[in-house]
Amino acid sequence: MAPNVSVPMNFGLKLLDSPTHNTLQLKASQGAVVRASSVILSFNSPVIDHMTTSLHLTSVDMEEFSEEAVRYFVDAAYSGQSPPISRNLFRDIHKLANVFQMSWLVTRCVQQFTDIAQSLQEPSYEDLLFLFDEAVYVLSQLKSRELVETALSKIRTLNEEQNFIRNYLVDLNSLSTQQLDLIIELAGTSVEYIVEPLTEQLTASLEKGEDKVPANCKYLLENCELHFCQIYHERRCDKLFDVLQKISDQTLEDSKWVLQIHRKTTTAALKLAFPPVASKKTELVNKPISSVLPPNSTPNLFHAIDFKMSFDEVVDWLGNCTEVTSLFMFFEGLWTWMLTNNYKHKSPAEVLPRLIEIKEKRGWTNVFFDWLKMWRYDYENDYLISKIKSNEKLCSQYFDRKKWGTFPSYRTFHNITSIFEKETELYFDISRSAALDKRNCPSHGKCALLLKTVPAKDGANVVLCTDPAEYPDDMHFHKEFQAKDMHLTAYNFDSLFFHIPLSWFGTPVIKDGSVYWSEMLYKCSGSQWYFYLIIYLA
Repeated sequence: MAPNVSVPMNFGLKLLDSPTHNTLQLKASQGAVVRASSVILSFNSPVIDHMTTSLHLTSVDMEEFSEEAVRYFVDAAYSGQSPPISRNLFRDIHKLANVFQMSWLVTRCVQQFTDIAQSLQEPSYEDLLFLFDEAVYVLSQLKSRELVETALSKIRTLNEEQNFIRNYLVDLNSLSTQQLDLIIELAGTSVEYIVEPLTEQLTASLEKGEDKVPANCKYLLENCELHFCQIYHERRCDKLFDVLQKISDQTLEDSKWVLQIHRKTTTAALKLAFPPVASKKTELVNKPISSVLPPNSTPNLFHAIDFKMSFDEVVDWLGNCTEVTSLFMFFEGLWTWMLTNNYKHKSPAEVLPRLIEIKEKRGWTNVFFDWLKMWRYDYENDYLISKIKSNEKLCSQYFDRKKWGTFPSYRTFHNITSIFEKETELYFDISRSAALDKRNCPSHGKCALLLKTVPAKDGANVVLCTDPAEYPDDMHFHKEFQAKDMHLTAYNFDSLFFHIPLSWFGTPVIKDGSVYWSEMLYKCSGSQWYFYLIIYLA
């Protein structure tokens, strides 16, 4: 019986370049040849295994890679180790690992890239340029985004987006569409970072007598979210279009293009400022919801958010939007945006002072602890909500019956979208409310509110019934309660999310013969819901 023999992982290192043991020739750039064992490389690379075992090749063309990179590749295969990679070799080694499917080396390259990014505390433009260009290369050549998030996240963490974009666009005409696409992604909704350097370059071109809008300038403006600049930085956007107009006056083609891009930007800005209300009955578009809903409508429903906004922009937008009438609606809007974008929150120490400032500026009352306690999450923002719950300037720790009334629906549970398939009655027992005028109550203990739904085919709405004749004999209406003071939400004890804020789900519509409301609802389990009505009493 043959004895057991222990073979070290790197047993072949000392045999490298031996023509006897290393029968595979790796042809690198400039005529260099690196010898290696086809057996050892085949264990690491299924591509080389196929070349040597199935195709019986004795040499592999690696002429696009430097000899130094090929030797690193071979040493790694022999030793299972990946020493730190210099920046000038990183691209070649990373590509070698991908092309020849050495998966463990791909993982090590990505980790080294992450380590480089994390080590940069006060980076120069050249440091960030390395990260960005490697991310562009991997995205364009290897069709992988594995470096993109690391590169963009580092630039954003350092708040260097504006400076980086300005420097990167200096040589605008030489950039590829892949590079421009990543610049657009880096800017996000802060489109002014692109608009400012473009305006400066176009102004300089105009002074030189140039009379055409450069192709890369057109590409950027056609593909970025230019309407955000028009909304939040109107003067900068106007200045850009002034310069474009002067240049485009020279050619009919550019004149048409400027007109088209201006129309597209203006239309998108209007849609963002005034989300459309889907209604087959009225077909009213781009008007604030308060101007199109009939009297006695529940005011917190059927609003919409542009989920492409950044966290800072959505906070500012919710804080200034006239359709947001309470801190309840504000937090529901923030929750809906965060969940949709799978957003990892900033430090609560950064966020809470802004929320308090908005709340005090708008004159809103606090939310109450029990309302936030009903929220459940499966993502990191549970920590942010927990900090909101414990902040006395945003959340009252006890329920003040003189400020709020909270009433669950009763008599029946509902499927949350079926209430818009046909007219549905939602009853809320208000007999225990501190706001009731019991002196004028004919039968205290049978006090109720009746909300009726309008089917989706007729425009979808939830309306407070104020006609006593519409109420059953065993309950009656109190006129001191008004729809404008109401906030409707939904709960499901079997659902992962438990509390579903309905304010920002848009308007239910008919789609393929069925009622469709929001994709968010289909992320929630459970079909038996009851509704919860919050009424502001103070």
